[in-house]
Amino acid sequence: MKQKLFLDVGIDKIDTKYKVEEKKNHAVKTTHYHVVKETKKEIKRDVGDYFVMQFTYENLLTKGNILTKEVERILKIFLKKYQKSKKVLVVGLGNKTVDGDALGAETTEKMIATNQYQDFLTIPKIALFNPSITEKTGISSFKLIEMVVQNLKPDIIIMIDSMSTKKEDYLNSAIEINDTGIIPGSALNSAKEINNKTFHIPVVSIGVPLCLEQNKKFYTSVSIHEVLEASSTIIANSINNLFLKQ
Repeated sequence: MKQKLFLDVGIDKIDTKYKVEEKKNHAVKTTHYHVVKETKKEIKRDVGDYFVMQFTYENLLTKGNILTKEVERILKIFLKKYQKSKKVLVVGLGNKTVDGDALGAETTEKMIATNQYQDFLTIPKIALFNPSITEKTGISSFKLIEMVVQNLKPDIIIMIDSMSTKKEDYLNSAIEINDTGIIPGSALNSAKEINNKTFHIPVVSIGVPLCLEQNKKFYTSVSIHEVLEASSTIIANSINNLFLKQ
């Protein structure tokens, strides 16, 4: 149903071999992990860079500015890695009517699109797209995104989606940013992954574990509305700041 948090692999398996760097302040701890081709099968994660921010529920609600700057810092690392980002497609995945799956749509609603201004803006052109879910449209999210990509021809795609975790400690308390791709509607056997190989452009994914997975069932916390509001605001503001302040 949802993307899996990188930390679900288990700290004992990833801390030494895959950890690149760890930064920590009073509000957030950010760990950078890197997976290479030779080791991807060992932990069942794709090749690429993973940045995982961890924080408390209190800091999520009260230290939003600090968390926003940290998301922005991480995104800058990926933009530097891929260099070209004059035209950006931001895709908000998920079902807006289900709180645990609404992160993508909630985030893009708080963002500013600039792709419609063709003549006078020198800042990057940002296009926003919410493909909804196959059960509502009858069309796979992959196919809808593919059509938009073919028409828009962006330099980079930023995907935003809810995640799940099997560990209660990570629920509502993390943001993961990676460049390994994402599978919209991953519960469907026909779902196709969106990544660099699929569209031949960089794909950066941002996710928040809003659901706890236990015995093949998904649960959310009683504070899901506050978490969704805070998380979507942090991500939206970070992307707006990153591109609109140039």
